[in-house]
Amino acid sequence: MRVASELACDEPARNAIAGGAESIEHGFQLSDAVLTLMKEKGTVLVGTDFPTEHLLAMNSSVGAGRDSKSAGDAIIDRLRRAYRIGVPMAFGTDVVMDIPGKTRADMMLDYLAVWEAAGVPAAAILKAMTTNAAALFRMTDVRGAIAKGLAADIIATPENPLQNIQALKKVAFVMKAGTVIRQAR
Repeated sequence: MRVASELACDEPARNAIAGGAESIEHGFQLSDAVLTLMKEKGTVLVGTDFPTEHLLAMNSSVGAGRDSKSAGDAIIDRLRRAYRIGVPMAFGTDVVMDIPGKTRADMMLDYLAVWEAAGVPAAAILKAMTTNAAALFRMTDVRGAIAKGLAADIIATPENPLQNIQALKKVAFVMKAGTVIRQAR
């Protein structure tokens, strides 16, 4: 049985890793020691790395007194450390609320700035969004790369996302199963 474990800190993470969990969702307060253990065991971090803007909106909607800026900084720090240590990572989001003037897709793409702020290169971000995510779900024989025989679900952007990851916000066309289903005018 494959298991994803949703947790925030070290002790439950150690238990999940020892129990064979394939991934840890969130893991906001993980130490370098636990991140190193994740690397050693191949446990994937799906950090749901909230942008500070989203944390501020969440806290104002629930009346929480938590310091959103500090929480945002801690998320960036954990992501930076996880990348530096070499923890396998898949790009995941937790778009759990609405922000006026933004679609859920816009909000998902806001997470790119967090990965950039953590110093994760664009190529690693793209890999986390595609190949690593497909591997986590054991779907590399179906999707996750641009290769013959795999699902031809791709987008095109007017800029190279390897040079500017924010180019993913400007989709020129969408291809699903090898057929263009949306093209910018």
